[in-house]
Amino acid sequence: MSEKLGQTRIVRLAEADPSDAEIAGWHQVRTETAEEAGSDAPERDAAATAALLRDPRPLDPVVRWLAWDGDTAVGLAWVRLHRSEGRRQVANCRIAVLEDRYGQGVAEALLDEVVAVAVADGRSNLLTSTSVGSTGEEFLVGAGFGLGADFSRLRLLVAGCDQEELRATVKSASEGYSLVRWQGVPPGDLIGPFAATREAMNDMPVDELELGRISWDEDRVRANARSAAQRGQTLLTVAALGLDEQGAEVVAGFSEIVLEGGGSVRARQSDTVVLRGHRGRGLGLWVKAAMLEWLIGAHPEIEEVLTACLVSNVHMIAINEQIGFLPIRGERYYQLAL
Repeated sequence: MSEKLGQTRIVRLAEADPSDAEIAGWHQVRTETAEEAGSDAPERDAAATAALLRDPRPLDPVVRWLAWDGDTAVGLAWVRLHRSEGRRQVANCRIAVLEDRYGQGVAEALLDEVVAVAVADGRSNLLTSTSVGSTGEEFLVGAGFGLGADFSRLRLLVAGCDQEELRATVKSASEGYSLVRWQGVPPGDLIGPFAATREAMNDMPVDELELGRISWDEDRVRANARSAAQRGQTLLTVAALGLDEQGAEVVAGFSEIVLEGGGSVRARQSDTVVLRGHRGRGLGLWVKAAMLEWLIGAHPEIEEVLTACLVSNVHMIAINEQIGFLPIRGERYYQLAL
């Protein structure tokens, strides 16, 4: 299906079955607009892009479009329709067009497609993000999106990392806790406790964003790791184990990093979480330091680690900066009531 927009066509991609030309076009636009997209567009090579677009079992359904001018892709859009019951009102999206194509109706046409799908699926809130001061941000504000949260993007250059300090931090263990690490799916006896800790992420501050609630159970943990592997990603997790008030073992906190694969020299710091009853004991710093120590030793090809953190979350920003992360650019999340 396509809609003509002057010389531009908006084409919806077949689910999990895009053509080679569509994959190449998507990768080109994505590469040229990655800086504007911010942390939501981690570095990928063409093979990783193909794996993403051809994923037959995404964790949540994703609908995608490309904008074409003749045989040249000039814009893209996607919308993710969350399956989790607590997020049934929310859809995440991305609108990205080449810089010289703003003001020609391309972004507007892509947004119309996204909104139509989200509304038809019963969604009431549309979320997206963009770099501060970008043309994309100007477009979102003009389209009626409201500011939901300010984030700071931070980068750690591995070459400048104080590895002795990392080792010292890891050795200064918190009494009553132990470290464990894994790649992909957690060990069998930790899947349940890990899912419970991920569920606790729902109490994290999100400023004015209406994110809804993601329900985590063992099946979702397995599916998340499987989906990452199908996209060619490597998922690394370091967790601090402790005891709850009843003496049962819990994942008191964890830190997660994603390696994009395909020769990428960048890693993406994903979630770092500490359960409410275990905060104030240095576990956030401990698991992040242990993660970086593991990453540097096991993956010497990684040259930098990127992350994003709420500007209002001064505690986590301080932890990141203590390890060696430095702010590189602001990022904002916007939302549109449907």
